[in-house]
Amino acid sequence: MSQQTNTSPLPVERSQAAVALDNLIRRHLRVSDPRDPEAISKALRERYVDEQAALDQEAAGLPFFKVTRIDTRAPVDSSTSAELRQARGDVEQDLTALTTNALLKDIHPELRGWSHTLREVINEGSNAARFALDPWQRDRAMGARRLLGEYARVARYVGALSPNLSIHYRQLAKSLDEVAGVILVQMGEALSRIGYAGRFLIQAPASELQGRRDAIIHALRNFVGTTQSSYGPNDWPRGLLAYQQFLSRLDAAGQSDLRTLFQEADVARSLDQLIHHASAGSSEDLRALGATAHLTLGRFRRLIRVSRNLVAPASPPLSAYLAAVQLFLDAFNFNASGYRLLFVARPPIVFYGLYGTGGPDKGTRRLLEIIALRGRLAELADFYLGCDCAEDRALCQVMLDKILYDLDRAIDLYAMGADAGGKGEPETRAAAYGVVIDEYLKTALGSRVEVGCIRGQTTCKNVPIACILPGSDLEEVLEASREQLWFNGTPSAGKSNYTFTALYQELCLQQDNELQWESLLRTMAPSCSLTDPVLEGVRDLIERALAFVRRLDGSLPDECPEPCIPVPPHHESSLNALANDVPDTGDCD
Repeated sequence: MSQQTNTSPLPVERSQAAVALDNLIRRHLRVSDPRDPEAISKALRERYVDEQAALDQEAAGLPFFKVTRIDTRAPVDSSTSAELRQARGDVEQDLTALTTNALLKDIHPELRGWSHTLREVINEGSNAARFALDPWQRDRAMGARRLLGEYARVARYVGALSPNLSIHYRQLAKSLDEVAGVILVQMGEALSRIGYAGRFLIQAPASELQGRRDAIIHALRNFVGTTQSSYGPNDWPRGLLAYQQFLSRLDAAGQSDLRTLFQEADVARSLDQLIHHASAGSSEDLRALGATAHLTLGRFRRLIRVSRNLVAPASPPLSAYLAAVQLFLDAFNFNASGYRLLFVARPPIVFYGLYGTGGPDKGTRRLLEIIALRGRLAELADFYLGCDCAEDRALCQVMLDKILYDLDRAIDLYAMGADAGGKGEPETRAAAYGVVIDEYLKTALGSRVEVGCIRGQTTCKNVPIACILPGSDLEEVLEASREQLWFNGTPSAGKSNYTFTALYQELCLQQDNELQWESLLRTMAPSCSLTDPVLEGVRDLIERALAFVRRLDGSLPDECPEPCIPVPPHHESSLNALANDVPDTGDCD
């Protein structure tokens, strides 16, 4: 007679996939035994509360199909949608006017290329702006907006060098500015549509968060030795040795609560909760995430801090685990980059109360001022030449168009800024455009050009041309724009009130853009003696701005460095350096 016992039978050998499935059921359904049908049934009912009636009908043998209701209401057309349609229509009409103009038949292929590219950029930017809550889509929309601004800049440039066709090119540039502005408003409306009113925006899409979470789990398994691959006869167990040292030293240091971060179930549960709030996409989930993420991830940050020099020798599996954790933490840094878009899209009268009791911060208010000044400058620049298409005025027009383009780039930098005081790196980079405006104003009453050479005379006179009349609206707008961009006052070497390296790098990017556009301008603009002096005048303006920054910081190079991609040294070059005492670091210098 056999005797019954209450002990569980020994588990049979199971595959890796079966073990992974059991862990998945435990993690998501919160059941202790994944082979208990009653526990799983109860967990499914708790997880899918809305489907309980259908499950009961199915268990009773009754029909449980659900009829989907079809919403027959017409989609609501917002004001931004109407503005986008109008702006798109304007671009199409302007492109048609240029491509069908008989005077431009020699560059018809180039204009067709413009038309095709601009339509694609507009489609991509407007589609991405509607999903600005996703950081990738937000970045795509900002990239499309910048590209539209560059096309508008080149169109104005070519128009200034083509007196008979200036109005056509400037109208195209104006239409492109309309689309770029609507894209910026669309991104703000995407945030306001969900009722977003906080200062926390996730800096990685939910799909990438899932990948970063999986990287943590894989690195953890490799570290604690739960992977399904065994060590070879000559392999050093660096992960297991570090794991043993880490646990013992955490316990000795009174940090034993961090040992739970080496348990896969506990780590996965904490990460999955954060990903759930991040992927939901509602304002409530984002605000809940902003209030809980830093507290939930506090243990992980503490783990990275206490792990410094805690294990000897250094363990690659431990470093891989900590690097994966840090990558996940970076997505939840308290970075409000993009929250200012909300204030760009909504009227100021609703700022107080609906979008925070404190209203917009200093950086946001400065952004709104720059946007208003940019609109005034665009109006004045469009009517600058009027009927006066003299050659000696083209340089003044091109410089004003460049400053207009610079203000657009400053708006982009401020829109992506996150510092409440408006003194972060994006705002510092925008201050570089204030240097350009200042250098222009210094010579605005005397912009020096070779007048005699432009007019075909044999002798050249370097005489000043008054681009701006003293006390004019144009001078007032430019001075106000400069003051808004210089948030810390006039750059001074003694005060060191700006990061001069950032200013210099931004100006170098401007110089590189102008050099890259030169060949395109010579192709699109008619061949005349006006092109060279205008290009030289713009290059001189940027060089004066660079020289101004170099005087403030003597450590800056005399020339903008060429782009270089350093190659890390490999085994052969490292051995060569050790054997022959020849430095070979793979650096560009």
